Amino acid sequence: MAGDIVVQDSDDRSERMIKDPSRYFAEARERAEREVRREAEVRKSASDRDEPDE
Repeated sequence: MAGDIVVQDSDDRSERMIKDPSRYFAEARERAEREVRREAEVRKSASDRDEPDE
């Protein structure tokens, strides 16, 4: 069995959350709001294409 295997984890969310919870949750809220706006824009764009020309 190899003793020099190192597992690297690039997910540092728990460390960031513990270090500065206010900033962590503010950034998470901003990401969520951007995603909601992006999804709304995609839906609006799709519905605009579906409307018949007058």
